[in-house]
Amino acid sequence: MRTEQIEVAKKKFEQLLEEQLKRVEEMKAQGEFIDYKSLDQIIIGVCGGDGIGPAITGQAKRVLEYLLKDEVKSGKVAFKDIEGLTIERRAEEKAAIPPAVLEELKECHVILKGPTTTPRKGDPWPNVESANVAMRKELDLFANVRPVRIPEQGIDWTFYRENTEGAYAVGSKGVNVTEDLGVDFTVVTSQGTERIIRAAFEYAKINGKTRVTAVTKANIIKTTDGKFLEVFYEMAKEYPGIAVDDWYIDIMTAKLVDEKRRKDFQVLVLPNLYGDILTDEA
Repeated sequence: MRTEQIEVAKKKFEQLLEEQLKRVEEMKAQGEFIDYKSLDQIIIGVCGGDGIGPAITGQAKRVLEYLLKDEVKSGKVAFKDIEGLTIERRAEEKAAIPPAVLEELKECHVILKGPTTTPRKGDPWPNVESANVAMRKELDLFANVRPVRIPEQGIDWTFYRENTEGAYAVGSKGVNVTEDLGVDFTVVTSQGTERIIRAAFEYAKINGKTRVTAVTKANIIKTTDGKFLEVFYEMAKEYPGIAVDDWYIDIMTAKLVDEKRRKDFQVLVLPNLYGDILTDEA
């Protein structure tokens, strides 16, 4: 019995590895990123989602239309409303993002997206992947950049959270080997790690920042977090004018509320899960 269960789990793991190796090859084949300044027109997709999403995005769109009225009038900016990213339609099609909706999203340069429901165990909906996670993967939105500034407290942080790998990348593809044993996976690639760390260093260089900090748990999660930290220090050699250090995620949560130390941090680069936790705290 156990042999059969292990074989089923191995098959799922093999499929997962094949998917991720294919993704590595796709990243290797990528060209340069879009230069938005050179575009004749920037298309902003407005995707309301579900729940309170349409109300929020509707008001946000109204503000953007006012702020960008000259650009809209000249044709430099255009808005595109995208319907269908609701939990009802996603459940009906058993897709994190319905294919027709995804095609519309891919036609846009910028997306203003409202909240979307992610089913939990016990919910009446099928186990569809988070729309946010799916969108990050399908559109390769690898950099979640979150600035936090409170000048009167000396806080000026910019977080670079890796958005397509780590513990969230295959969160819906864990394996219940038996009733007593469940296994989830964490994914880290050289290409994915290099580009988020490069983005953090380039931001620091362009904006006159003098320190970049990596946040991991590499003392315990030695393979994936260890790889992230190894790439970080190797790439740091290309930026001799920028100081670097690293902290473990647990102690870093304390340092953000340490009035003496938190002023030292400027640009922080983190794997997906830690970036989610730390930026919520920030």
